[in-house]
Amino acid sequence: MIIASLLLASSLSMADNSQAIVDPFSELHVSGQWLTDNRQQHLLDPQSSGLTLRHGELIHIGDNSAALPMRNVLLRINPANGNVIAPAITITVAPALTNSCFSELLTSYPDWESLTWDRQDDTTLITVTEDSSGFQLKGECASRYNATHSTAYPTLLVNIKIDKALSTAEIVAVRPVQFPAHAKVGNFANDGIEGLAIDNNSNLYLALEKNQANAPMIFTVPYTADFWHSEDFIAVNDSGFNLPVPDANNHPINGLDYLAHPKPGHPGYLVAAARNDNQLWIIDISQQQKPFVQQLHFYAPSGDANNCPPFEKLHNTSIEGVAVAGNKVYLVNDPWKSQYKNNIQCSANAINFEQFSPLLFQLNLDPRWFIQP
Repeated sequence: MIIASLLLASSLSMADNSQAIVDPFSELHVSGQWLTDNRQQHLLDPQSSGLTLRHGELIHIGDNSAALPMRNVLLRINPANGNVIAPAITITVAPALTNSCFSELLTSYPDWESLTWDRQDDTTLITVTEDSSGFQLKGECASRYNATHSTAYPTLLVNIKIDKALSTAEIVAVRPVQFPAHAKVGNFANDGIEGLAIDNNSNLYLALEKNQANAPMIFTVPYTADFWHSEDFIAVNDSGFNLPVPDANNHPINGLDYLAHPKPGHPGYLVAAARNDNQLWIIDISQQQKPFVQQLHFYAPSGDANNCPPFEKLHNTSIEGVAVAGNKVYLVNDPWKSQYKNNIQCSANAINFEQFSPLLFQLNLDPRWFIQP
């Protein structure tokens, strides 16, 4: 819930040479709720890296630095209270992929970094790998997938087939990603694709954390009916989107989802999480409008009303999961292990930060995101 916000401005403020719409009066103060299991215990180190909303439930995936029981699983979460509503669902690999060039990685603990689902088929989830530097392709596989124009081991888009009840999850198809050479993505194993989204025109968007110029990028590719019919490279294109990165500092994108425009005829927006900045970037797919920068301040419930303020402002949040549904945006953080304990203020909350428990945040869509400059 939003616990405070500054007064609204009557007009938007545009700084000279700005690449984005920055409204100094639109800062939001947002409180979170701890993710809890079915025993109401806070989740132990799931390293949240992907979030999507399907049929009223949030589906969560973590990366390969999570605690062992939290690796390579899907969690079903009640968006109203952050409670996990079913046992963790282990992601398995279909027998047909046993001889795949990527079977060694897929049957281990892949570094999953985002999650979305096929809007035409609600039994297909899509995720993506990032840091696969611990694996190496050999022989014919190495030759076939050499031209990634990025990391030595290719980024993989992965099709996870689930049943209608979301009780099973099986990897049934894989597409290695080939970036355009001119994009100069760079060979950065841990700064790869961190966000996925599909728009209403069946375009798949891939958000790159940063390239050789230390800048985030967004790539796109048509998501066609035959997308998963091959294990050949899928060649993605640079979207060319204007992004709000006017300086040389570190402004990576670490989460992404699609937001439909309230008026018909507009292709919609991408909602991107700028993890290091505590910002959402609202990116106009039509590029008629500069990105809107929504500044956020995050708070955790203290759990000790007698001795502490009800909410504590977080020193470090590290949002990595974004899910848009109706008039809500849901965000989940990936506790940064070198920074998360710096959040400790109230002793009652110390255990939550020490065990790297994530928080679920939600905020309402803001009409200013859609204002044309």
